[in-house]
Amino acid sequence: MDENLKLTIQKIRMLSEQNEEFRNEMQKLFGNSVSASVVNVIPDLTNNISAIRSALEIRANVSISYSFVKHQRLRDQLIIDNLRMENAALNLQDPEDGRFYIFCVNAFYQVENIVNYFYHTIFPDIKKLVQEIEDSTKYENNDYNYRRNGREVTVSSIPIAHKINAFFNSYLPNERSLKWSIGTLRQVRNEGEHRCDIIRKEKDDNNNLYKFFKSQTFNSLRGELIKFVNAVEEKIKRPIKVPVSIETIESVIKSKLPSACYVLFRDDTVQLPINLFSKIKHLENNDKIVLSVVGNKIIDVGEP
Repeated sequence: MDENLKLTIQKIRMLSEQNEEFRNEMQKLFGNSVSASVVNVIPDLTNNISAIRSALEIRANVSISYSFVKHQRLRDQLIIDNLRMENAALNLQDPEDGRFYIFCVNAFYQVENIVNYFYHTIFPDIKKLVQEIEDSTKYENNDYNYRRNGREVTVSSIPIAHKINAFFNSYLPNERSLKWSIGTLRQVRNEGEHRCDIIRKEKDDNNNLYKFFKSQTFNSLRGELIKFVNAVEEKIKRPIKVPVSIETIESVIKSKLPSACYVLFRDDTVQLPINLFSKIKHLENNDKIVLSVVGNKIIDVGEP
């Protein structure tokens, strides 16, 4: 058979598997018996990477092994997203910024799917999962505290930002740099390519995305993703949570206002949480204080 026809058949198989609407149209066109044969002869994509690469017109090789994922369709999707990610890195005909954006987006798809797989595997009971995410994010800043809404049905009902934070807080609390890299991928996806291009050109060191683009490369981000996936694989096999560690840090009051206070925290000046202001309202600028910290959140304050 002509190679172009073979490629067309492979694409039809892929689309039939991934798109129910397309599959239904194929059934209308060829009849149930023919279309069923088209769908049923789809190869085991995980064991036939060359078929995926050919169908998607991809030159790259897989850079991450997802053999530990037991759900075949999810495993296939992870491989497809990984191949698309690596293909973007190799596609030298496109501008580097555009290639890196596609690389990041497909990296994020892998993060999202593997995090969902982890929580679905470890916490199959949705009520226990909701409790886990709440407990694991309670020390986050207000925007990242997860609060149940009563509409949680599956793991996908919980926003990915909360699940990423929960995973790092419970299982990789000391991997702050990795948490930032993996978490920022979501922001890249949400902003879109056009907005990301603007942020690069603005060169604002106070912008989290600009700092990400400035510090990350194809190789460094690939390494971060591999490290993260390996950690997820290990935690699926041995899901041991790390006890919450409360750190005590010596600090000083940098600026005290009538209803707010700014303190020294990790070589930076940050606002003390409003609910803690009453504990230091009798103190003055440059007075010494002690901060109780979990991760990067101040949870208490006192005098030395």
